Amino acid sequence: MKRLPVLVLGALCLLSWFGVRTDAFSLLGPYESWMTPTNGFQLTGDIGGPMDITNEYRWNVPVVTYAFDPSFEAFFGSNGVAAVESAIQILNNLPPASQVDLSNYPLNTVTENYTAQAEELVDLKSETLFLLLQQLGLAQPERFMFCVHDFSIADGDTNVNVVLRNFDPFSLAATNVLNGTGYTSNLTWQIGNGGQVEGVTAVAMPIDPYAVNMAVADGWTGTSPGFFYTGLTRDDVGGLRYLLETNNYNLESLLPDVHGAGVNSNNYVNLALRGGVDKITFVQEMVDPMTGEFYTPVTNQYTDTYLTNGVLMQQQLERVSYRPDFLFCVQDFYNSNAPPVALDSCTGTSNWMNNANAPGGAGPGVIQPPVVIAFNQAVGRQFVTFGSFSDTVAIDQSQFLGSFDASTNAPVVYPVSPQSGSASMTVRMWLTIGNTQESFDWEPVSAIGAVFAMQTATDLKNWTTLFTVTNNGSVCSYFVSNPASTWRFYRLVPQ
Repeated sequence: MKRLPVLVLGALCLLSWFGVRTDAFSLLGPYESWMTPTNGFQLTGDIGGPMDITNEYRWNVPVVTYAFDPSFEAFFGSNGVAAVESAIQILNNLPPASQVDLSNYPLNTVTENYTAQAEELVDLKSETLFLLLQQLGLAQPERFMFCVHDFSIADGDTNVNVVLRNFDPFSLAATNVLNGTGYTSNLTWQIGNGGQVEGVTAVAMPIDPYAVNMAVADGWTGTSPGFFYTGLTRDDVGGLRYLLETNNYNLESLLPDVHGAGVNSNNYVNLALRGGVDKITFVQEMVDPMTGEFYTPVTNQYTDTYLTNGVLMQQQLERVSYRPDFLFCVQDFYNSNAPPVALDSCTGTSNWMNNANAPGGAGPGVIQPPVVIAFNQAVGRQFVTFGSFSDTVAIDQSQFLGSFDASTNAPVVYPVSPQSGSASMTVRMWLTIGNTQESFDWEPVSAIGAVFAMQTATDLKNWTTLFTVTNNGSVCSYFVSNPASTWRFYRLVPQ
């Protein structure tokens, strides 16, 4: 018999629901030792785990740079560049943390575009905003509200230790409230072949499922075509305010490319207690497409304030950068062992600097570049054939990145196809037979707009068209699961 502590935890959550505060945030950092897959961490797409309050990681420079790789501009065009810049502008428009009034920000910023939903479009600006919040030090507040720290099995009972990693921006106490919505927890169990508990995950469940306000930091729109964020929620801004507050002192090192300036050129303090930088500004810079470096080094000077022996001190610092802090690009996430299902990928937290030397990997620490945010070239046309249903039917499960808003304007769909000339496209077939999976690529070079048909047969004579695809230079994925036919052939032919 399993002992389920979720009932007791749920009662505690209901009590805290009646508190005054309605804001909360979670903090991101490198995985601590207990953040294992069996506890619900390190899943596909994760880049780190939720830190405890005061163990946060953050940037400690006031200016960060960004640039677009040529692959991004070729895939997304000017509309895609504008979408990313719109996400960045939302962050640049925030006032300094010392001037933030959380009452100026809404509890919910999710809006729906029905046309984009019908076309299975995921909003590029919203997904970018979510990825940027992660790289500024915010974790997913709903997902990490309740975390399984550890569990043990004794006398046939499973005892689970659940901790909260969602924090009120005023009291800094752990809370089960997110943007005004109260949550309780539910436990999901991973049971092994012998009936033994091999893993436990805590899942946050809204107390009122009809009054849910999603934070941008949860990245919800990335899995919900047709929805988009109009801006940051109160929860998101509360987390950024906490990270950047000038009275939030952490032991921090300077970034490796920061040194003294002016009278401090040859004498400056590196490791010290520092408050937040109050505001971070993103600045675009141009890079040489051949080297990935700036045409000329970018220099920023700023005043650094630190605490020593209870006294605030200041020094002039200079940062000379040769590469962008954030690079936006497009990649083909080809992995012969797994299908390409991710929308995007970004640099993890393993290179973030931990200045605490605390056991288990906890911070506080400093986020350091470079950050690469890559969007998957293989997001787009996707078809699936299930042999248990039919070997000759391909189900369209396509999902695209796009740009849209609340207007009646037609959504923009990516990739942006070249208007003329020729290009190489890829039709990638993933064949699964039992526990074995293989992939095969067709890469025809043809005129832009040329149409190809994926066909199948059992005798090399009577071919059936599964689907057609138009060459726009992108990747089309076709997943075939356990064909029922003993012999089956596939071909890609021009139309």
